[in-house]
Amino acid sequence: MGRYLTFLILLLHFSSVSAMTPDSIHDGHQSVGLVLSGGGAKGIAHIGVIRALEDNGIPIDYITGTSMGAIVGGLYACGYTTDEMLRLLLSDSFSYWSTGTMDPRLSYYLNRAQQTPVMFTLPLSLGDTTASDVPQSLISPLPMNFAFMELFAPFTAQTGGDFDRLMVPFRCVASDVAAKKKKVLSSGSVGDAIRASMSFPAVFQPTDIDGALLYDGGIYDNFPVDVMRRDFAPDIMIGVDVSTKETDPQTSIIDQLSNLIIQNNDYSLPADEGIKLSINLNEFGLLDFPKARRIYRIGYDHAMSMMDSIKSRIHTRVDSTSRTLRRDVFKSATPYLRFDDVSVSGASPRQNQFIDYIFERQFHGDTLSADGARRAYYMSLSTDKLRDLTVAADYNDSTDLFGLRLKASVKNNFKAAFGGYLTSSNNSYLFLSAGYSTLSFNSVSANLNLWLGQSDMAAMLNGDIVLQSHTPSRISMQAVVSRRKFYDDDYMFYETRIPSFIIGHQYFGRLSWAIEAGYLGKFEIGAGYGHLNDSYHRDIYSRDSGFGRYRSLHNLGQIFATYQSSTLDDINFPTKGYMYRLSAMGFTGDFRLKDPDGDIVGDYNPCWMQLEMRSRNYLPLPRRWSVGIEGDIMLSTRKLYGSYNSAIISAPNFAPTPASNNTFNPAFRANSFIAAGVVPIYRFSDNLSARLLCSAFMPLRKILDTDLGTAEYGRWFSHPEFYGEAAVTYKFPFATLSAYANYASFPARNWNVGLAFGVYLHAPDFLR
Repeated sequence: MGRYLTFLILLLHFSSVSAMTPDSIHDGHQSVGLVLSGGGAKGIAHIGVIRALEDNGIPIDYITGTSMGAIVGGLYACGYTTDEMLRLLLSDSFSYWSTGTMDPRLSYYLNRAQQTPVMFTLPLSLGDTTASDVPQSLISPLPMNFAFMELFAPFTAQTGGDFDRLMVPFRCVASDVAAKKKKVLSSGSVGDAIRASMSFPAVFQPTDIDGALLYDGGIYDNFPVDVMRRDFAPDIMIGVDVSTKETDPQTSIIDQLSNLIIQNNDYSLPADEGIKLSINLNEFGLLDFPKARRIYRIGYDHAMSMMDSIKSRIHTRVDSTSRTLRRDVFKSATPYLRFDDVSVSGASPRQNQFIDYIFERQFHGDTLSADGARRAYYMSLSTDKLRDLTVAADYNDSTDLFGLRLKASVKNNFKAAFGGYLTSSNNSYLFLSAGYSTLSFNSVSANLNLWLGQSDMAAMLNGDIVLQSHTPSRISMQAVVSRRKFYDDDYMFYETRIPSFIIGHQYFGRLSWAIEAGYLGKFEIGAGYGHLNDSYHRDIYSRDSGFGRYRSLHNLGQIFATYQSSTLDDINFPTKGYMYRLSAMGFTGDFRLKDPDGDIVGDYNPCWMQLEMRSRNYLPLPRRWSVGIEGDIMLSTRKLYGSYNSAIISAPNFAPTPASNNTFNPAFRANSFIAAGVVPIYRFSDNLSARLLCSAFMPLRKILDTDLGTAEYGRWFSHPEFYGEAAVTYKFPFATLSAYANYASFPARNWNVGLAFGVYLHAPDFLR
């Protein structure tokens, strides 16, 4: 029955092809070759040109392309419509893999290491010089490895690797830099060929094809007219040139690098051989993919403005029905991407077995779906132990299934990292880390992290053992020593001030066990013990240290259970994704209050439970807008004991932004509270955005200071507060630069402004 339907479609297809318009009958069918130049994001204009040609019935019989022209031409040759191509280039998935960013929606949450303010990671080979962890390109190849396999492997299988058998016969050009010549790719893996053609040096890693490392075809031939002439010899050519001329102003490092690398190319197309469309896109950079719709429209409009000339040279027409049937016939023969076998090489035998095990867990019956393979691939990457993991799919036409071949390159076990947060206030710190980790069935990792700053000083030692069973789990140990100073204003770092009026020390350890809760979540239970020491003056705002300091001393045992899940794209300034965290904690122990002479003036045995819920949802809106909805709930049975100062200092703090963590504000501290915020965001580009946070904070019962210096609860829901912050941020691959201005409703006229660069994440807090 299936063969009969295919035959019927073919019959209708050829019947419609034979029903040409009078113009096409006049001179017989003209074969048309489409030549597409490279040009980075400017190559999106090729899609607009193709759409204009289709809207006017102009046939496309052959395609040659370089770099972005190879991507667009290859997708079209594989049966993608112009709408499908544009949706792909505008998708979050394309944004992630084209920038080398791990999609947080695919990152296996249980495998993620604890977040720290790391900006750069360095390898520590300790005598092992067989491999380096230094990146070979600006953009990580890891997300692109799987994406290109998934996009193009079915078409390679369908055609047997013969590009003449694609829906439109296709050629793309790459560069063999070692041999100093171009290489025309006409067979093999469609995905590898296109990827080689777009592998711009230093930006992307080269692609290994038959033992040769191939780079961007634009180095030697950015406008492959000669390839079209030699391989296909069409009756007429349409050439589309979107390249930027060397005389134009270069506005980015990538543009300048392009002019240094790209050789003298021939962009000519003789008038007797065809029509050339030179599209002026000099206002756009090579990486301006977020401006895809504008670039597409410029390409479409330019082609439409040339359509009379094109029609005067090309008399053949192909109606939309014929084209659609041709595409449907081609796609009907495309095999579905499913796997019945996985093989792993490149690492040690035990490591290969472990990666293979991750994929085997995703099998349902005898087959592995593309979605399951994608989950397993990103689960492997989430270990943060793989330098590279290449993917290939081998088709077996007797089973109509694929075999998945993986080649792993494993990082060194030892590493060092550094990062930090540099700000115009007194909240700057330097972050240093050293770690050891393994990749195996029961992986082990250990890290020593240091925060060195004016306000924050901390050391954290943590270790993990990941247990592979039917449901993977993790045993974690954590030990923290920290000292934090609090100020009553956001003083600039260069201002000379009397020392801070509150100093808090924490010394604690925790042991926990976590288990996966779905692919993107984890459930964790544990226990800990901590000593907390807060020192302050009788008047916590006093600047005169001559009166000495009071000390609040807690010795507490802790049990906790948490659920958390996150797909946020940034720790400090997210623009998309979500985060949910629910924690239940119980505390018991003793508390002592000491006066400046060291005498105990208060002795208590506190015991309380607390429940904390946090949510962050960042939703995309039309026209570069997005909005964040934030919510925080803290519920506690904690009783008030000791002095007002000790109660307000140890109470949970609401600090929705990095800058708000810099000050001690009692109006935003409470044992129980509800807070909500809205964050409208406008994205000028993927990196540059402006945001406005508006947060309302409501303590269930405000902690009040009595005339005797003790603490008491106020009336229910009676002291609302407001916090707002406007910020402009620019995201680098490793950190964020921000300029901000914020306002708090208490105390009056509480405005602060500042600049910051880095990643803000302070050491863990025992009470949260």
